[in-house]
Parts: sequence; structure tokens; C-alpha cells
Amino acid sequence: MEQGSPWLHLRCGEVLGRTEVPRVVWSFWDKGAKNLSEFRQLCIETWRSMNPAWDIKILDSKSVWVYLHPHDLPKEWEDMYVTFQSDAVRLALLGRYGGVWVDPATICLRPFDMWLCNSIRDASGKPGIAAFYFASWGTDVGKSAEYVENWVLAARRSHPMILRWKELFNSYFDSICASQGSLDILHLPDHPMFRHIDLSHMQRYGHDMRSYLVMHSCFKKMIDEEPTMRRIWREEMHLLRADDFALWHMDEPEVCWDPEAALRKWLGKGDALWEEHVLTKCPILKFTRTFAQLLDAEPQSRFVVPSVQRPGDMEACCCLGVAFRSALAFEPAD
Repeated sequence: MEQGSPWLHLRCGEVLGRTEVPRVVWSFWDKGAKNLSEFRQLCIETWRSMNPAWDIKILDSKSVWVYLHPHDLPKEWEDMYVTFQSDAVRLALLGRYGGVWVDPATICLRPFDMWLCNSIRDASGKPGIAAFYFASWGTDVGKSAEYVENWVLAARRSHPMILRWKELFNSYFDSICASQGSLDILHLPDHPMFRHIDLSHMQRYGHDMRSYLVMHSCFKKMIDEEPTMRRIWREEMHLLRADDFALWHMDEPEVCWDPEAALRKWLGKGDALWEEHVLTKCPILKFTRTFAQLLDAEPQSRFVVPSVQRPGDMEACCCLGVAFRSALAFEPAD
């Protein structure tokens, strides 16, 4: 098959490259889906259960070339850190094909068509793009939406914001390699692209995330310097507040971003109030790096009630077990 060919049929009958928003979920794991932890594999099963008519495509460092051309990515993509490889891939795939990007450590608790994709299938003709923002890291703490997250992104094919975001991201890495002959990351705020961009909101809670969150930095540059992009962000982009939904389980008072407290809460005795909030308010649960790595070490049996149940199994199910059980047992309406 031709490298980067857009003519790939999906199970739903759509053809990538011909429809603006194909029912496809993209993700990336450089070593391949078979090498994902049991926790992350279970997360991906929730995507399938909640979205049975969608294609789920987990690309790796080899299969990515079935869908993309080298010119879609930074020139030295194969030598980049995996985190940045994944960032480049998501922008390239959404720009070329459209669809929904989801990071592997994400539980889906509600079908995408119910809460996310209406915004990118709007018949009004406005360009469609949707994402979460983390208000706790906004310039106006708890209120503003500059800190747009990249672990769930939905967009129409060739959306101008995705294409421009990709251009800035690729340019940054290409310029690093051209100027110093390697991809060793510079202190990003010192780079000419960012010297006049206010990234102070990424220095908070004892962390300086500016050089690590290159995609976020590129987004801030885009909306600060370009009126068209700023207008799309303010007026057209469908923004969901992650603090209340996708990240609530890590921010809620009993956890408050403490990994040890999180494991006690999520894997300990069930909590009816926690479960009610998650199942009624949260369309997804996203687990950021440290928390996901802790859950990677847990066997699937910690999250899933046995198929042959004994009295008390359901009552004894941990909080995350309840979330997984709800997602995996979902039956779409006819």
C-alpha cells in the first residue's frame, strides 16, 4: 500500500481522506498495542465498547507510515523522544484525516457521539474542533482556557487550527536540529519562537513545564500572535473544562493529585458518591503520566469483576472497577 495513503476503508463504510470527520479514534504506542499494560489495554476496550461503530487505530513506530508521509512529521521524527513523537503524530493524523485522538490511559464512559462529536459535525458550516482545557493552569487560575490539553482532541479534516498547530510544532523541532545538529531540547523559552510569548502559567505548583509541554507552548504562541487562531479559540472551538470532568478524579479532595492517595481511593473499597459522580458527570477519565504508570503495574484483576461472580463480588468492586464495569457493559441503543 502506498505510504500515507488516505484511501483506507473503515468498518463504518467511510473512506479516510474523503469524509471530513471519519468515525475513527487514533492513538499511538511506539512499541505496539500488544505491549501496552493491562490497564491501558482495558482502557482501550472501553473505547470499543462505548463506540462499537467506530474504528480504533492504535499506531506504532512502523504502522504510522501506512497513514502518514515523512513530510507530515518533523524531519528527525524517528530520533525524537516518544512523548514528542506522539504529539507530532496526533497533529499530523488529525490534519490529514480528522477524527478523534485519545491517549491510551483514558477510560471512555460515554459514547463520543453523545458529548464530543456533535461539535465537529455541526451543520452550521463553522470549522469544527474540540478539546479539554485545564483551568487550574490557565493564566487566570481556575477560569481561563489558554491551557488546552492534547490527550483528547477532535477535529474536522484539514482544520486550519490543527494545520497551523502542526506547522509550529514541526518548525520548532526542525529548527532545533538545524541549529545544533541534534534534538537535545533547548530551554524552550530561550528559543526565538518563544522569547516573546508569555508562558508563565506553565510555571506553577513547583513545576516548570514549558520545555516539556511543547504542544501547549505552540498553542499559546498561536492564540497570542495570530488573530484568526485567537478568534477560533474564543468563538468556535468547543472547549470542555477538564477540572470538572476528565481530571476530576485526580483533583477531588480525597486525592488532590497525591499518587498514594489516588491508589487508595481508586483501588480500595468502593465509594457510592464517587461512583455516582463519575458515571453521571464524567464522559472520560484521563490518567496523567505518574498516575498511569502506577496503574500500569496493577494486573487486570484489580479492575475487573470476575466473569464467574461470587456473592459480594459486585459490592466489593473498587472505584475504578465500577467505572470499567459500567463502560465494558455498555449496550448502545438501536
